[in-house]
Amino acid sequence: MRFINTFEKHRRESDKSLETYIKECRLKLGEAVVQRHKIYLDTKYWIMLRDYRLGRMVNAAIPKLSSILEDGIISNKLICPISADIFLEITKQSDPTTLKCSVELIDTLSEGISILAPEERAKMELLYFIRTNSSSESSCHSQDIFVWTKLAYVLGTMVLYSTPFTPEEELVIQKSFFDQMWSISLNDMIETMGINTVREIPKIPDISDKLNAGKFEHLSENSSFEGVFLSEVAGILDTYMDEFSEMFVYLYKKMTGTAPAEGEVSLSDGPQKFANLIYHGFRLKRFSTEFPSIRIPAMIHAAIRWDRNRKYKPTDFHDFRHAETALPYFDAFLTENSLCHLLMRHDLGLDRLYNCMVISDPEIAVEKVNELVSQP
Repeated sequence: MRFINTFEKHRRESDKSLETYIKECRLKLGEAVVQRHKIYLDTKYWIMLRDYRLGRMVNAAIPKLSSILEDGIISNKLICPISADIFLEITKQSDPTTLKCSVELIDTLSEGISILAPEERAKMELLYFIRTNSSSESSCHSQDIFVWTKLAYVLGTMVLYSTPFTPEEELVIQKSFFDQMWSISLNDMIETMGINTVREIPKIPDISDKLNAGKFEHLSENSSFEGVFLSEVAGILDTYMDEFSEMFVYLYKKMTGTAPAEGEVSLSDGPQKFANLIYHGFRLKRFSTEFPSIRIPAMIHAAIRWDRNRKYKPTDFHDFRHAETALPYFDAFLTENSLCHLLMRHDLGLDRLYNCMVISDPEIAVEKVNELVSQP
């Protein structure tokens, strides 16, 4: 791993806060990424491309797809950033050979770029909504630009705090540490942490049995798909109440320069009012592509609950989060056949809403990705 020494640079820029510096780095990255076509490969496609690299038998279209993707990377026409779910699934591999090949492949096709972790992405969408509805949109950076980060922060942005140094020197260390992490590859990251430590990162628990039990217990409670969808929206909003409180505290500090009193925060009904506003926005069909981290999972779970013959499967949760990540921010989503069919259903139309090609057939993937990179 290459050592990045930016200590003196940050000592000269002591007036720049850590938040401002991180924002500058993300904006610079986002402005570069937005110029390229974004291809989201789900785990199935990463594995097929890995197997091709290892000389194993794969679908006949995969060598062509591999060539198109690599040529697109070299020509700066496309990029294949990864997500938290790809990271968690890929690092499950116990075979050192397949893991090493997967990591090298990701480093090549992603160029060290990741999309924000789900929790950070949802907060960004909420803040974007508030800022674009309370001030001129030109004062806000596009979500398409601000949603990208580097692989070291694929699970969330981590910062050093409470060091034994002075506040001034701590700031220098924080920004220099960020620079170091910003520059490392996935291979560097895994070698530094150790694969055993990586595998100890908590995985998404399998709650499919619990959801299936709840689904069939409450089948009679909604008489329409819209009703099921809105109940899913309400459920997601309930889980966001702490985030709403944190967001309002953050905005208050930005406006006033001081933090609100703890009692003011706990007594405020602002988070509930904001949740109600979003819920009724969906109910009255006032939103289109806003809040993808709410709409997409709510639509998918509503579709599963409304289909009496469809049960939740243990693999669904990563698959659904792949869709939640890919549809709003990528040009193409290469995935499983069953998920492709679900997202493209006429009554959902999530691919059309977010203008993202959803493809399961490798032959079609070759055709469509080639069309993207062939555009002038």
